[in-house]
Amino acid sequence: MPRLSTSDAHSGQIPLPPLNEQKRIVDKVELLLSIADSIEQEKFDLLKSASKLKNHILELAISGKLVPQDPNDEPAIELLKRVNPNAVVSTDTSHYQHLPQGWCVCKLEDIVEYEQPQRYIVESTEYSDAYKTPVLTAGKSFVIGHTNETAGVFDKVPVIIFDDFTTDSKYVDFHFKVKSSAMKILHVKSGVNIKYVYYFMSITRLVGKTHKRYWISEYSKLDIPLPPYNEQCRIVDAIERINNRIDDIAEAL
Repeated sequence: MPRLSTSDAHSGQIPLPPLNEQKRIVDKVELLLSIADSIEQEKFDLLKSASKLKNHILELAISGKLVPQDPNDEPAIELLKRVNPNAVVSTDTSHYQHLPQGWCVCKLEDIVEYEQPQRYIVESTEYSDAYKTPVLTAGKSFVIGHTNETAGVFDKVPVIIFDDFTTDSKYVDFHFKVKSSAMKILHVKSGVNIKYVYYFMSITRLVGKTHKRYWISEYSKLDIPLPPYNEQCRIVDAIERINNRIDDIAEAL
């Protein structure tokens, strides 16, 4: 019914138990609701712990403690000589100390090139789930709709999209258009595992008090610990295997 009239409400019938049973019913309902609230809180706490666990896994990964090293792997410094001969490379920094043998440290800009997104910005915001091409932002919403526009679709995937104001990032392996210019499209140089770079970026955020663009001025200057290429791949495999297991447990809650 769209609305209940006063007369209908007054004439409606209600099953009425004895007073003492009413009290027992209220006590039981309140007990069950309290148990339900407790279960919801425990579920929330477990999901929060799962998120913290994922971050801890990533921290272990970028410090060389997630997978064993293989002394037969080509050292990362040799990899960087091919990828970017001009890179300033070190094996130890104040932030990343005691890295495993074969690892080195460079700047993000030494292994990542950026592209401005203007040519891929969607013209119409008349989105529909019936359309084919996702429209992306680098923030939490990520896919904000779908467009039927066929011009200016980005197809050089995989890439990382980077929110230039929040420093949030997303890994993208499908064709897309973008909502605005407030991002950078990042291409990781051939010979470096793009997902390793993405996982590093996913736990490396810059939070400032001013509303400014971060990639060129600050974020690209960050140090990144770089393992040998084969170890990069082993790290990515381990991260995704563990994360999938955590997700399975979370979905079962």
